[in-house]
Amino acid sequence: MYANDNSTDSFRRNGFSKSRLSPFIRDSKVLTRLFYEKEKTRDANQTILSKFFKGGRVILVGANSPSGLASRPIKILLCDEVDRYPPSASKEGDPIAIATARTTTFFDSKVGIFSTPTVKGASRIDLEYDLGTREEWRHTCPKCASVELLRVEDMIADYDERKDRAGNRLVLVKDVKWRCPSCREVFDETTMRRAEQFYVVQNPDALANGVRSFFINGFASPWLKWKEIMREWYEAKGDPYRESVVYNTRFGLSYEIPAEVEEPLADKREDYGAQIPDEVLLLTAGVDCQKNRLEYAVYGFNGSEVFGICADVIRGEPQNQSTWQELDRRLNETFNYSDGRAIKIARTFIDSGYATDYVYGYCRGKVDKFAIKGRSIFGGALLHATNWLKESGLFLTTLNVDAGKSEIYSLLQAGKVHYGADDQYLRRNFDETFFRQLTSERRERKFIGGISKEVWQLPKGRHNEGLDTFVYSLAAMKSCISGDEKEFWLSLTSDDKKITPARRRVISRQLEMY
Repeated sequence: MYANDNSTDSFRRNGFSKSRLSPFIRDSKVLTRLFYEKEKTRDANQTILSKFFKGGRVILVGANSPSGLASRPIKILLCDEVDRYPPSASKEGDPIAIATARTTTFFDSKVGIFSTPTVKGASRIDLEYDLGTREEWRHTCPKCASVELLRVEDMIADYDERKDRAGNRLVLVKDVKWRCPSCREVFDETTMRRAEQFYVVQNPDALANGVRSFFINGFASPWLKWKEIMREWYEAKGDPYRESVVYNTRFGLSYEIPAEVEEPLADKREDYGAQIPDEVLLLTAGVDCQKNRLEYAVYGFNGSEVFGICADVIRGEPQNQSTWQELDRRLNETFNYSDGRAIKIARTFIDSGYATDYVYGYCRGKVDKFAIKGRSIFGGALLHATNWLKESGLFLTTLNVDAGKSEIYSLLQAGKVHYGADDQYLRRNFDETFFRQLTSERRERKFIGGISKEVWQLPKGRHNEGLDTFVYSLAAMKSCISGDEKEFWLSLTSDDKKITPARRRVISRQLEMY
């Protein structure tokens, strides 16, 4: 059983079968004979998602498919990447519980649950691990014979560090050694790989319930070098969004979301010295549609930093054409750098949750303004899906707003978001009211489908338009880069530190469509 969502269920299972399972069977002679009567023989009974062998059958099922989970008895159930499972399989209950119930007809059934952990406090695999024996893969110290878990806190690295033109940290790790926490002796990677290693039980009482659980991290992996792990860690430090990836995939640990952002951000407003800072390479905007107004914000991006350019409110009902004409006038303005060069907003995302038909009417036929719809999707990406609405004649992009809010709070915590102060160049409107809206929502833990999850809550009486418009602007930027962020930003910075107006016009044309 595999993690998936409705839009990619079949695609992911097909990909796993074609790229991993089928080649594994094909290249292992013992398995080939088990699944096929003759080696290299095609069999009509062997499909992509269902493969028969002597005495059994292998079936690939998506975690959001209750019919696939509950339609047959199961002797051996393997659940992969459970932290990315939906809380309920099509609202019929926890997918793991549904599948596990099908193993009761076998006295010798086995259930295996596997995953890379994600968010601390909302990680399903953390919960399952704690219920088991909690067996850690440990190494024996060559000097004092203590048995220790290799942790990043005990690694000593010799490295050089510099920053590229975009401000990203680049690290060259020359050497990494492990210091024994018991005797304080230092050993290199080769020595520790040759040391005696085994699992050590932390919770033996769980054996009475027949539940064993195991932990291993990247420092014990034969496919990862310590230098590579430490390089990734040093380059990610200070950026919670990147730190979480290293914690999850290299350290094998769930990541604790940073504390809430403090509100007095108005004290940190900066003097840009122009309408936009010279570092900005791309401008996007987000618009929130309300009953009697449109609220918008413009942000600049350069690959590592975010710059708040301006925000404002257009008074008027969305049913009035004049309201949209005023928005059009403002979004089509140019913004100047300190040397007089100009740039326009490349793309705008507009919330269509209210006055949907009027938002669609405004966006229809435009190449730089798109209607969006926000949803809360636990564990999904910010850009969830884009669909063509035939009857409306436009593309509608669905956003996972929870992912956007988490990323924004991480960027704020890391000090990577800048806001300009009102000046002679532009009235920016980043006042106390705006920052209260930006930091209005709070993450709370709730049990959904029996799993503790982080959810975003807006306290009663608070407004969140400042946060929503940032989410939409961030999503608009991500839609421009078309999934290849590194190459995109390289294309912007490959010629000169200062991009010519002609170069920017070319870039703008490249970003006109998805």
